[in-house]
Amino acid sequence: MDSSCIRELPTIRGAQSPLLLPYLNVLELYQLKEMSHVWKCDWNNFIIPQRQPLEFPFQNLTDISLWNCHKIKYLFSPLMAKYVSNLKWVNIDECDGFEEVISDRDDENGEITTSTSSYKNTTFFPHLDFLVLSNLSSLKRIDGGDIRRRSGQISSTIADTIHDQFQSVQVIIGACWSLCQYPRQISIDNCDTVSNLIPWYAAGKMKRLEKLKIKFCKTMMEVFESDSINNDNNNVNVEEGNAALTSPTLKNNAIVVPQLSNLKIVCIIGCDILSHVFTFSTLESLKQLKELRVEKCYALQVIVKEESETSSKVVVFPRIETLELDDLPNLEGFFLGMNNFRWPSLDNVMINDCPQLLVFTSGESKSPKLRYIRTSLGKHSLECGLNFRGTINQVNFQTYRFASSTKVTVLTNALCFIFGS
Repeated sequence: MDSSCIRELPTIRGAQSPLLLPYLNVLELYQLKEMSHVWKCDWNNFIIPQRQPLEFPFQNLTDISLWNCHKIKYLFSPLMAKYVSNLKWVNIDECDGFEEVISDRDDENGEITTSTSSYKNTTFFPHLDFLVLSNLSSLKRIDGGDIRRRSGQISSTIADTIHDQFQSVQVIIGACWSLCQYPRQISIDNCDTVSNLIPWYAAGKMKRLEKLKIKFCKTMMEVFESDSINNDNNNVNVEEGNAALTSPTLKNNAIVVPQLSNLKIVCIIGCDILSHVFTFSTLESLKQLKELRVEKCYALQVIVKEESETSSKVVVFPRIETLELDDLPNLEGFFLGMNNFRWPSLDNVMINDCPQLLVFTSGESKSPKLRYIRTSLGKHSLECGLNFRGTINQVNFQTYRFASSTKVTVLTNALCFIFGS
């Protein structure tokens, strides 16, 4: 679909612009090896005239699937994203040239002020249930192009009227959005060039997310981006028409703390350089979490990372039932800060092949329903749950190699462990 063919469409019901494919439900593109764009339109000049059409184009489109389309680099522009508001499923697989799902490349020649002014207070994909990205060897990010470039263009339009730096930043943050903040389920598999999944400007807006699965993303450093705010490259001046994204006040603002109040299942496998899964400030929102599985992440040192600002509050996971940690050779502990943890529903724990795990949590950790821990040797009953309080020598997980070279994990020097059947 391009601008020339769209102009020939008849208008519907007296609309000022034609209504595009009003009955299209499912779009599947398979093995179109020469296709470079799904749609290539000047949306500012065509789809968004001075007088809005009576109905939105693509109003019934719910499913989009791409497979083996190697020249396509992105799916949507931000302007196009507004017109697929009923989208429920996005599945992209084995598209070697694919770099991002949403890009601003189509919008570069349009009126940026028109496009970006509509970002604020807009829900782009209110019905999106599934975002599935698999085997995308060139995928760099989920969306945005260069979000700082867009933010700079926004700030240039408000610099004459807003001179306070912090207020300018707050306006820009309100204008930033990400595809990641809308789905109920996100699955990303074998995407080796993604360094982080959730951009910092979307982390505080993910209250719909229920299931997160990340597998074999070998260059992923963070699940929830945190360091971009502190990057010196972002430290620019609003009066020059750019966004100052390094305000100390902004750093502590709740909008950059992941809000995951509906997240129930997290599964992370084979992310070789990932150092942690959550930061401590994220834990307060994980009230619905039921399952956490982390496997084959060889650089992982902790599940929850300490932050510079410490707190003595007790961490409660009210609903988590299953915790599995497997083949994590550098894992030192779930959390190494001194906070106490409560696990009232936890009754299924597997810890295997974690030779550096000395303590589960440094503070007190109570799990009244837990009766044993599973390892490759079987079930190991325990009297005091995950309460590994005391010196690190009291609980020591050691890994041995037998003659068959099979790795098994045994528990030694544990005051609270008794071998079961």
